Amino acid sequence: METLPDGVAESLEFEKRNWAKGSVLDDPFYEAPHEASESPLGTLLKIEKNVDTTKYLLPPTTAFSRFIYQSETLNGSKVPVSAYVLWPYSPRSQPDGYPVVAWAHGTSGFDANAGPSHHKNLWQHFLAPYQIALYGYVVVATDYAGLGVGKHSSGEPIVHEYMASPSQANDVIHSVRAAQAAFPELSKRFVVIGHSQGGGAAWSVAQRVAIQDVSGYLGAIAVSPYTSVLEEPNEFATILAAAMCPGLASAVPEFRPGDLLTAEGEKRLEMVHRTGAAISSAVALLSGVDILKPNWRDNNHFREYLQRTCNGGKAVKGPLLITHGKSDPVLSPTVVENAVKKTAERFPSAIQYVSLPNVTHVSALAASQHVWMDWIADRFAGREVESTCRWDELACARPHNAQQIDQNWYLESATKPYHAPGP
Repeated sequence: METLPDGVAESLEFEKRNWAKGSVLDDPFYEAPHEASESPLGTLLKIEKNVDTTKYLLPPTTAFSRFIYQSETLNGSKVPVSAYVLWPYSPRSQPDGYPVVAWAHGTSGFDANAGPSHHKNLWQHFLAPYQIALYGYVVVATDYAGLGVGKHSSGEPIVHEYMASPSQANDVIHSVRAAQAAFPELSKRFVVIGHSQGGGAAWSVAQRVAIQDVSGYLGAIAVSPYTSVLEEPNEFATILAAAMCPGLASAVPEFRPGDLLTAEGEKRLEMVHRTGAAISSAVALLSGVDILKPNWRDNNHFREYLQRTCNGGKAVKGPLLITHGKSDPVLSPTVVENAVKKTAERFPSAIQYVSLPNVTHVSALAASQHVWMDWIADRFAGREVESTCRWDELACARPHNAQQIDQNWYLESATKPYHAPGP
């Protein structure tokens, strides 16, 4: 048996403990129905309206639904995708129903078991989806194609097109349409918010709507967003590029992962997919060795693919809010700021960029929460936004060294009365 790098086995076991109902391979819900091969985009294919919440770690009084719907890949082929709906106890109201916030999650992993609807804590829990629901909005959250539902009804594997932002934008838009069909009490109006990979998806939604209008769309929020790995100076860029190879090979038949990956890189990436590693284990497996060839940035197929899938320098339909930590070690704030400037110069739109001093990648969700919560409320209230690019910087109330910098806790089931005090 092949030896895993130090700490990976323990990390994999921890990830499995966060599955709500065992592997998706053993959960009939994630089996794509046969009608998925022909149904129109946005069609509701399967639904569990009332999921057993005792299997999950949800805020008190919230309810949970999950469903499968028809989406589309980067190249436009149909693909079944899973998603969930998180319900507040008493949702806010709009003239036509409960307001919807579409949540696009940050990187959870690359294979079927990485679908957030399959995780006890829905992956990013109180960092965003729980908070949005507790604030009275109905949360509709896609897993993304290839995560959750891992095979077509024919048995053909579904490849997750990692960091192909237009692909994930498709998943977001079609998930909202399917949820609205499943639950007529939902408003036809919605706001999109995403983080990291999901921040790229949210930005890409704004780019898509600039080309093809989407009924009910009110605006998008991109927190710590992905723009283009080609410009990222951080070492983490090699991990992102390696993880993109299966999606790139799926969309561009002439490309082979070995065009970018070293022999060791191919071996490590195969290990990621074989073990079903979520992001923490995957990063450990892909770190510490040369996984990409020295000239990986020069590959023509890769560069053309990135031009198709990147964010920035393309028309957007505002309003678009972007928040980013200035101490982000994963996605460079300079790269994001350049993408904002390029977009604003070429396509003047209602864009607001909020810089967060001394804030890191995931912590940007917490640091800017009051900003994006107010922004969401403004969109549903119909408040107008000027078609200009506005730059802001949040002021920190306390010294940097007095803050809790990153998340240093996780959610776990209460098994004793004193774990969760109260009747």
